[in-house]
Amino acid sequence: MWFNEAKNLINSVEGDISFLVKNLKTGQVFSHREDEVFPSASIIKVPILISLLDEVREGKYELNAAYPIGDEKIVGGCGIILYLSDLPYTLMDYATLMIDLSDNTATNKLIDVLGIEAINRKCKEMGLKDTVLERKLMHLDGENKYKKNLTSAKDMLKLFELIYNNPDKYELALKLLKQQLLNDLLPAFTEKNYEFAHKTGEISGTRHDVGIMYLKDPVFVAFMSKNLKDELEGVKLANNLGKLIVKEFLY
Repeated sequence: MWFNEAKNLINSVEGDISFLVKNLKTGQVFSHREDEVFPSASIIKVPILISLLDEVREGKYELNAAYPIGDEKIVGGCGIILYLSDLPYTLMDYATLMIDLSDNTATNKLIDVLGIEAINRKCKEMGLKDTVLERKLMHLDGENKYKKNLTSAKDMLKLFELIYNNPDKYELALKLLKQQLLNDLLPAFTEKNYEFAHKTGEISGTRHDVGIMYLKDPVFVAFMSKNLKDELEGVKLANNLGKLIVKEFLY
């Protein structure tokens, strides 16, 4: 069984691994430490996106409204705004940059617009018990160094099931997630004849990849890691687990 092969792969890597797979059609589940809380890294950007789209739907914001970077600190890590002109970007621009290029400055601008409290309130409304946003990304100065952004594989399953079960409501979210340009983990060495609506995340000792693989059946998968002794081994583990999933569910 592929379950046993997956467990053997996970046990071969030094670090803490959470792995959760659910066939969204049949309900079949494979799980390994799915309740464990992890640093969210950039997968926190998915609940931020959903918070934005819900606020837009309620009429609080417009996606085509332009917001200048202004006093927002330009931060490094993933993204491209760091290298672009200081122009007003629309909320749609920021959302696209946040998801498809994992731009941290774009993310922080959306956090500034929406507000941390509003995003956390939305997470609670969606039943994401382990997911919390405490600070902007790459803001580690002062008191922020003690603040953590957190989530779990179980929460990500709940969030992506919400997106999947409401395709009309979250059509834009699915479109952006399917356009993901960071594909070095779960899908890296798989057949490319399927869509993957997903988001990755990376900080020191941590690599994540969560989303929905549109195979023979739609399959949710969450690979989360922390305390990796060797990050390259974590990447290889995600690659191999991705191959297992596609082999099992593609045809």
